Amino acid sequence: MIDRIVDERTAVLLFEDRERELHVPVVLLPPGSGEGQWLRVRLEGGDYVDADLDHEKTQDVKARISKKRKLLLERMARRNRDQ
Repeated sequence: MIDRIVDERTAVLLFEDRERELHVPVVLLPPGSGEGQWLRVRLEGGDYVDADLDHEKTQDVKARISKKRKLLLERMARRNRDQ
């Protein structure tokens, strides 16, 4: 996942296991890449080779976060009504 872009030049990629962080020049990412997007990354010897955008994974994660946010907001609204 593209966690963040630093100084508009370097993308910080986090892997699903969260045990690894990789810094990659933005110019090497697929066109249309941005923060919060998921990628299918190809590594050789632990080094970045290339990547493809994973639109399906990005949408799945965004939908899951949106659902959790909605549930949280509903819970907070109920709590405020009950006070």
